[in-house]
Amino acid sequence: MIFSLSKKILFTVFLLLFTSICSLSAEEMGHKKHKHGHGHSEHDEVNMPGLQGIDTTDIEVNDLKKIFQNHKEIKRTVTNLDNGIKTETYSDNEEIRAAIINHVTLMVTRIQEGRNPKVLIQSPTLDKLFNNYDKIETSIELTETGIAVIQTSKDPKVVNLLQTHASEINDMVEKGMQAIHERMMTSKKTN
Repeated sequence: MIFSLSKKILFTVFLLLFTSICSLSAEEMGHKKHKHGHGHSEHDEVNMPGLQGIDTTDIEVNDLKKIFQNHKEIKRTVTNLDNGIKTETYSDNEEIRAAIINHVTLMVTRIQEGRNPKVLIQSPTLDKLFNNYDKIETSIELTETGIAVIQTSKDPKVVNLLQTHASEINDMVEKGMQAIHERMMTSKKTN
């Protein structure tokens, strides 16, 4: 009887431990999940599912992850032109620089082809730019530490969109995913 009672106690302790381990939160396991909006949604900043789009490749998603997770190592300047923008984005970190160059060149190609990836977290401004892809002229120059882009348009509305989007990107470089969360919360309030 004592032996069988000990087995039951051991089994119960084992079951409690097993259940406790299985129910560890992502945060306790080293994942960064942030709750916003009074616990109604979580943002997984490890897997970043919001970076997926309708036809995004693993390379595109991984580049975006690397950019967002290392945004503090990125520097960016924007010059608003009468007919568009000139941006310079760079990093001293070679891996991040490669991710920036890949991302920018792939996005420029997507814009030129009118292939909107419709990434879950992308701004409405980017959707409008894709709708006007045929009104945008782009030139790219690789620099020693990054990439320079000039985008122009003869359409004043498109120029405004280019400048707005450049400002949104600056915000993301400065704040990372926090900029996305803030924009999404602001757009929910205005809708």
